Amino acid sequence: MGKNANKQLMTNSGVSQGTSQHLRKQAGSAYDFLEPQLQSEATNPQGYTPTQLAGMNTASQQSVGGSTAGITGQANLTAARTNNAGGFQGAIGSGSRAGMRQLSENALGVQQKQADLQQQQKQQALSAIQQLYGTDSSTALGYLNNSNQALGGVKPSGLSGILSDIIKGGTQVGTAYENAN
Repeated sequence: MGKNANKQLMTNSGVSQGTSQHLRKQAGSAYDFLEPQLQSEATNPQGYTPTQLAGMNTASQQSVGGSTAGITGQANLTAARTNNAGGFQGAIGSGSRAGMRQLSENALGVQQKQADLQQQQKQQALSAIQQLYGTDSSTALGYLNNSNQALGGVKPSGLSGILSDIIKGGTQVGTAYENAN
C-alpha cells in the first residue's frame, strides 16, 4: 500500500474517532437531560393529575346521583298518581342502596385506572431508559469500530514496513511448522 493510501486510511480513522466523540457528547447531553426524568417516572409514576381524578369521581357521582334522584322522583310521582303513598318506599330504598353500591364500584374503578396508568408509565420509563443506554453505546462503538477497520488497513512504510513483513512471514512459517507436526 502506498503512502497516499495510508494517509487516506489515517484520515478515515480520524474522522471516525471525531464523529464518535461528537456523538458521545451529544448522547451524554441527551442522557443527562432525559435520564433523571425517566428515573423519576420509573420510581414515582404520577398517573392522572388530582384534577383529572376529581373530574372522574365528580362525573361518576353526578351520574349516579341523578339516577338515584330520578328513582325517588318517579316513585313519588307514581305514588301520587295511584294514591298509594306507602307502596313505593321499598323501591326508593332499594334504588338508593343500589346507587351507593354503584358509587363505590365507580370510585374503585377510578382508583384501578390510576394504578394501571401508573404501572404503564413505570414500564414505559424503564423501557426508555434501556433504549437510551443502548443507543448511546452502540452508536459510539460503531464509529470506533470504523476507526479500527481503517487503521487495520494501514501498512507501515520504509524499514518498519520491511520489518513488519519479516515478522509476519516468520509467524506464518512458525504456524505452518506447528501444523505440519
